[in-house]
Amino acid sequence: MDNKVRVWSTHAITHNDSAQPHAPLATLAAHGGAVMCVRFSPNARYLASGADDTVVLIWEQDTHADYSGLGDGSLSEGSEVWRPVRRLAGHASDVCDLAWSPDARFLASCGLDNRVLIWDTRTFTQVAELTAHTQFVKGVTFDPAGKYVATQSDDKTLRIWRTSDWALHATVSAPFQDNIFSTYFRRPSWSPDGACIAAANAANGRVPVAAIVQRAAAWPTDLSFVGHHAAIEAVQFSPRIVSIDGTQTSVCAAAGQDRSVSVWLTSQPVPLTAATAL
Repeated sequence: MDNKVRVWSTHAITHNDSAQPHAPLATLAAHGGAVMCVRFSPNARYLASGADDTVVLIWEQDTHADYSGLGDGSLSEGSEVWRPVRRLAGHASDVCDLAWSPDARFLASCGLDNRVLIWDTRTFTQVAELTAHTQFVKGVTFDPAGKYVATQSDDKTLRIWRTSDWALHATVSAPFQDNIFSTYFRRPSWSPDGACIAAANAANGRVPVAAIVQRAAAWPTDLSFVGHHAAIEAVQFSPRIVSIDGTQTSVCAAAGQDRSVSVWLTSQPVPLTAATAL
């Protein structure tokens, strides 16, 4: 809640190197409110950040920066320098989530003004406004095939929009109607093969679940991840498809208000593992 974005190296994690210094590569300070979400673009050129100052900032690394002149507070401090190159002002309230299209052509932002805004990243101008939601929009995810974008809201719906004309394609509500849980985020995630969407803060009766919305004509929701004891706030698929015993499957993590994270394979009905008391 210090209004800053910090960029970290994952080397110590991926190489199990405890000697690696645990200091951020960069600290980005330009938002006027708490930062709610950050997303790297698929082409690794940009970093987008959204905050409760209603603004989306687009950052780009300056590989030729003079590291001695960082006194104005708008640049990063650390071993990398990131500059805010675009300021996207369109929301009237907190920005809750961001998503890049798989080809980095579009950026979607959603917020507590009940709207989803679509930005063309060639010019960073707004090209569409999606307004069917009637309450706070708290999550957004792009189809890896680039055909759809899905959004999730406090109005207890997951809405799927076509990227060809940004029109509403389908509305999924069944897994959320029994939900009595309140969450600050409702962040869905599309599987890397495009076969399904994992949707947060769903319920089976009074049992909190993550709903699995399958890519089919009616977008069925017969499957779910069951095991958490409190509302699931966020789900995230690994971007890679894995092969286990000759079967290709996707891996998804779910995080809940019960202070636990569970990891699932879409080919199995029970979690692969879980971490509790976090």
